[in-house]
Amino acid sequence: MAAETLSGKALLFFPLLIGFTLGVFFSPVLLSQREVETPAIDMRGASPMSVSCLRVPAISVNAMQNTLRKNGVPFSPMEKFALTSFAATRNPAMKAQAKEEFSKLDHVTQAKLKKLSKDLVVRAAAFDPEDMAGVSAPLGFWDPAGFAKDEESVAQYRRAEIKHGRVCMSSSLGMLVADKFHPIFDNWNEGPFVSSMASHFSETATKNFWPAFWIMTAGHELATTLADYDGKEEFDYGFDPLGLTPDDPEKAKEYKTMELNHGRWAMFCAAGIIAQELVTGTTVI
Repeated sequence: MAAETLSGKALLFFPLLIGFTLGVFFSPVLLSQREVETPAIDMRGASPMSVSCLRVPAISVNAMQNTLRKNGVPFSPMEKFALTSFAATRNPAMKAQAKEEFSKLDHVTQAKLKKLSKDLVVRAAAFDPEDMAGVSAPLGFWDPAGFAKDEESVAQYRRAEIKHGRVCMSSSLGMLVADKFHPIFDNWNEGPFVSSMASHFSETATKNFWPAFWIMTAGHELATTLADYDGKEEFDYGFDPLGLTPDDPEKAKEYKTMELNHGRWAMFCAAGIIAQELVTGTTVI
């Protein structure tokens, strides 16, 4: 499992390296398609929630039980009910059998399952965006247009916000530094340096920078969408070489809030720098 997680995270950084290499040294770039081998599914390490229904062959409950026995998994009183319930998620006709298997369980187990089901429903219904990281005074959870309608939509917009904030933090710093230190652009022999924005629209930049940019962007989007890795729901790559992320959940929430607020500020800064340099034709510093 650790190797699979590591390979999934490593995959996220490959498009950046590939895009830079192809865009700078082999422009224009033609990407050839290649076949992707579908990884084998290990039924011993997979769970019903981690395997797509389209990938799992439709087998009977008895066949699944036989597979468990062959792999040394001991029998459990709830086994048939769990397997039948899983089968019912793919075949609605199995719901009646799942109810029948539930009725065969002892009353204590039935009560525990009913309470667990109720707790899950209540927890989902009690979702409050105000409890999320990034909610700061005086605006609180600011969504005047009402885009975030439920927990799923809030999670989608949050992932987009984190991504854009990180990009703009690095971009804002990069543009400010480039306005004062620009050895690459000055060596292209395309006239005197004007600003970091003007440099990105020169003839050389058009042939090298933009192909690399679009390859890196498209590759990164595909990698972060298709790859499976721990922390995907929160867009957490696990990149913390200095070990700054605290173990305490409340403290970690504070760090996430700081990152989000810095990212929001950086989005305004990046837009302002780009607009000012394009309009005035001079650097901002």
